Amino acid sequence: MRHTAIITTALLIAGLTVGCSSNDKGDAKPEAATPKVPTTVTATATQVLSEEEISQQCTNAVAEAAPGWDDWNLDIAGWKDDPKTPEVCKTLDNLAFHKAFVDGLDNAAACDTPAALPGKC
Repeated sequence: MRHTAIITTALLIAGLTVGCSSNDKGDAKPEAATPKVPTTVTATATQVLSEEEISQQCTNAVAEAAPGWDDWNLDIAGWKDDPKTPEVCKTLDNLAFHKAFVDGLDNAAACDTPAALPGKC
């Protein structure tokens, strides 16, 4: 898919180059336009994370934020709109989010009792 985007971009640039040529000589024959294709095209790749990686990031974000919350309850119906919901969590489905949320709360609670989960805090 990236190659198609690169080729398409190159062809668009070539088309624009051909349409912008000028001729200062009134009676001279127009020169044949040769498309100029850039030798290098830089495409930015977006890293796609797996649901497991996003869930782990969500768990970590909840564990970091939870100690500052007055209430650890969550409105199940409107969790995506809840200001406590970390942005990284909002791409998860309901089940994955709720698991990550509870795991994050468990991690935050374990920090008060490090012996309960050694190595978590």
